[in-house]
Amino acid sequence: MSEQTDKKFLFTLDEEFTFSCDSTLPCFNTCCRDINIFLTPYDVMRMRRSLWLPSDEFLDKFTIALVGDDGIPLVVLKMKEDKDKTCPFVGAQGCSIYQDRPWSCRMYPVFPVSAEEQEFLIEEKLACHGFRGKKTSTVRQWKKDQDLSKFDLMNDAYKKITLHDYFQNGNKIDPGMTKLVYNTCYDLDAFKRFIFSSRFFDIYDVDVQTIEAMRKDEEELLNFAYRWVEFSLFSEGNIKIKDKEMEKLMKARNPNLS
Repeated sequence: MSEQTDKKFLFTLDEEFTFSCDSTLPCFNTCCRDINIFLTPYDVMRMRRSLWLPSDEFLDKFTIALVGDDGIPLVVLKMKEDKDKTCPFVGAQGCSIYQDRPWSCRMYPVFPVSAEEQEFLIEEKLACHGFRGKKTSTVRQWKKDQDLSKFDLMNDAYKKITLHDYFQNGNKIDPGMTKLVYNTCYDLDAFKRFIFSSRFFDIYDVDVQTIEAMRKDEEELLNFAYRWVEFSLFSEGNIKIKDKEMEKLMKARNPNLS
C-alpha cells in the first residue's frame, strides 16, 4: 500500500482547485494553531480598529516585532501561550474578528509563489477536510470571494517600499530607519500625533484636502504614511519641502549663499 502524504500543486489565477471550510468540518479551527502569520500595516489597522484598541496597545498585546535582513520591520501575530499555540482571536465558533481577519488568513489555502502573484501554491494536507468537498473555485474567484481587493491595493503600496530596488541591490537600512518605518506604518496613532502635533505641515507642502482626509480616514493616513517612508528612505515620492523651508535649509548648509 502506498503511503499517503500531503501534496503541493501550482495554480495560475484562472485554474480551478477544490476547497471549502465551515464549522461542520472535524478539523475546523485547527489550521489557526502554531503558525507564523505575518501582518501588513493594513492588517494591523483593520484588526486593532475591529477591537477598538489604540495601535500601540494592539501591537504590544497581540504582536511580535522582528527585523528582516534588509532592516525592514516584520510584525508577527502573537499566539496564545497554551499547548496548541492557538490564535488569540479564534474560539469554538470561529474567528472573532472575521470581517477584519488579515490577508494571509483570507488567502488560505492559497499562497502566492512570488510578489507578482502569477503562480500560487496550494498544499493539500491530509488532515484538512476542506479539500474533500466538491466546491471548486479559481484563484481569481477565491480572492474576490475573500474580499481581498482593498487588501491587495493597500499592500501593493507597501510593497513599493519593501521591494524597492534599494533592497534588491543588497542594501540595508539602519536601526533608526527601521524604527521610523515601524512607527510610521504600524503604529499609525503615533504617526498621526507626529504630523498633527508638530510643525510638519509648516515644513512640508501638503494640500489642505489631503490633511483633512487624514484627520477623518485612517486609510488616507496610511497611504500618506507610505509616501512619507518613501520620501524618508529613498527621497522619492511627491512630498516636498516648502520653498521657504528649503531656502532656510540651503542657507544653513551654505552660509555664504545670499
